[in-house]
Amino acid sequence: MASKYFKRLTYRNTLLTLTIFALPFIILLGVLDLEISRMIKNQINAQLSGAVQENIKTIKLFLEDRLTDLASAARINSSDLENLEEQEKLFLNLIQEKKWYDFIFVADREGNLVKSFNRSLSGNIASRSYFQASIQGKSYISDIFYSEIANGNVMVISQPLRNQHNQIIGVMGASINLNYLYSLLSDLRLGKTSELFLLSNDGLILSPTKLGAFPFAEKAYTGETNPHRGEKGVIIHLDYRGQEVLCAYQHLPGTSIYLASEMDLEEAMFPVRRFNRIILYFFLPSFLFLIIISNLYSRRVTSLIKKLTTNLVKALEECRERRLQLDLINQELEKKILESQRLATELQLSEEYIMHLIDSISLGLIGTDLEGRITHFNRHFLSLFNMESFKKGSKIFEIIPCLKDQTIEQAFLETIQQGTVHQLPAKRLNRGHGEEYFNLAFFPIRNGNDKLLGITMLIENVTEKEKLRTRLAEYEKLSALSQLALGAAHEINNPLLGISSFLEILLEDTDDPQKKQQIEVVLDNVYRISQTIRGLLNFARPAPPQFTKVNLNQLIEDSLSFLSHQPLFKKIKIEKRLNPQLPVITADLNQLRQVLTNIFINAAQAMPEGGRLTVITSKVKFEDRVQVDISDTGIGISPEDQQKIFDPFFSTKKTQGTGLGLSISLSYIKAHGGEIQVQSQPGTGTTFSVILPIRQKGRLTGKDEEVIA
Repeated sequence: MASKYFKRLTYRNTLLTLTIFALPFIILLGVLDLEISRMIKNQINAQLSGAVQENIKTIKLFLEDRLTDLASAARINSSDLENLEEQEKLFLNLIQEKKWYDFIFVADREGNLVKSFNRSLSGNIASRSYFQASIQGKSYISDIFYSEIANGNVMVISQPLRNQHNQIIGVMGASINLNYLYSLLSDLRLGKTSELFLLSNDGLILSPTKLGAFPFAEKAYTGETNPHRGEKGVIIHLDYRGQEVLCAYQHLPGTSIYLASEMDLEEAMFPVRRFNRIILYFFLPSFLFLIIISNLYSRRVTSLIKKLTTNLVKALEECRERRLQLDLINQELEKKILESQRLATELQLSEEYIMHLIDSISLGLIGTDLEGRITHFNRHFLSLFNMESFKKGSKIFEIIPCLKDQTIEQAFLETIQQGTVHQLPAKRLNRGHGEEYFNLAFFPIRNGNDKLLGITMLIENVTEKEKLRTRLAEYEKLSALSQLALGAAHEINNPLLGISSFLEILLEDTDDPQKKQQIEVVLDNVYRISQTIRGLLNFARPAPPQFTKVNLNQLIEDSLSFLSHQPLFKKIKIEKRLNPQLPVITADLNQLRQVLTNIFINAAQAMPEGGRLTVITSKVKFEDRVQVDISDTGIGISPEDQQKIFDPFFSTKKTQGTGLGLSISLSYIKAHGGEIQVQSQPGTGTTFSVILPIRQKGRLTGKDEEVIA
């Protein structure tokens, strides 16, 4: 058994040594092979791409020269196409001497062929792209296509034909001699299977190939998708023979023709395969040498291990005897350890039960020693002070600064000194979220010998209870004020009724127009007082609004016209920007008049030394609502008062005002399903925005006709 083990050990050591020494060598050869193979592939790709680029330059230069030739001939001395005899000799020389063109033709502005040279042609070319471009004054190079007029494949270049006044009177075109064009293609003979040819955007071969493809009859690839895309590229695909080839291609500028240079992939990759064989021939002898060295080294190591093993066996025998003695000692220790573990488990369960019991208390609980260091706490205490956790042993008045209060510290010390319970009901604390109220109780902790060990604190947040108690007191006060307001309103309303009746009789009896106007002004003010009393009654005992069709712009005009004669508005400049397209809304006319009047008067009172009152009406974008913005340049409202201005009986006017105007206005607007917004900066001014729905959904109006205020 031992001999087999050492043989396996030798084998494993040989593999390990071979791996350690051979792996970096293999990686190095792999990287070298990869980089050189990539370099060879790049060279092949560069050769193919270079052949394409050189031929593209040649063809492009040839076509540009032909465009230049055609441009010089595309200008005649006559004003129309009737006399082209002077140009005929020039056209024939271009065809016969250079062999660049198959034929030349001239077409009028409607696309009709009026003259052709070297071939008899007739028909209309108005639909051809080259005609459409040149008739607009541009030179054009077409693709190679089949022409029904020429009855063959052609490649047309065209120029606008201009008369002696530089006016375009037609189009002059020439068909490039395709055989001459093909002769310009220079195959660099990169290999036996390399070939150079033109192909269309659809992949159709347009020129003869060295390996025998038929132009205009075969596609340059095998398959459904044309791999030749973009401006240029180098790809591997199956050619028209079904052979895998390496292909470099480039787009001929100004056309949809590609020039492709291809070589069979097997021939192209031959230098790479040859280099791979060289690498392999170098690697095999080196790897064989490493195997021999690794085996010799492993045998040496195994021999040393064998000697060490023999010595270890002797040492283990001695250890076995001592182990038997230690086992007896360990058995006794295990019994004691099990007993200790049982006691520790019971203690842990007791502690967990106590902690769960503490956590189940719905009040914040925290325990400290006599010096205020924290010894225990429950979860509710952490949530009460928005804390995740803290370290036991920390001092409570340092961890929770809001508890560092003279009254709380005094109660803590008295609990320690007297050993009795102390309570602090509804203690006001500031934790950074505003003032809050807490009930605090301090209980002494004693041991079995009645010795004081520490203090337990119970903390309860009673902020909501205190707020509720305060709110109930305010509600009781508002209820009493509401009853008082109802009584006062009834007492005021009865005399007003007599005054208004007397003024109405006086208005009917007098014939003096000036007196009539004065009585009407007084009567309007009596009505407004009556409406204010009704608003007070509505605030104490709200009544539903009476909806009619209201022209809001007219209502604003009437209200401002009435108020502008009041002494309060003498120093105030009124600016109105009323949207003439503002739709008529459904609302209670009297309630809206009272809301606007209240806001106008408040704005005027905020500008005792004069200023500017701006009123803007608009329709809210994308909503069926309208908006009235009333701005003043007065003293403004402080941020603290902005939160209270809509509260009943709150006023910023000190001894002036009842504090009901804005609260009544808000109740009216809410009854309409609208809202009031306020923006103000002290010392700058205030803007009230009244937003109202155009229609009152599900509500009936008092009458159908429009009310013009």
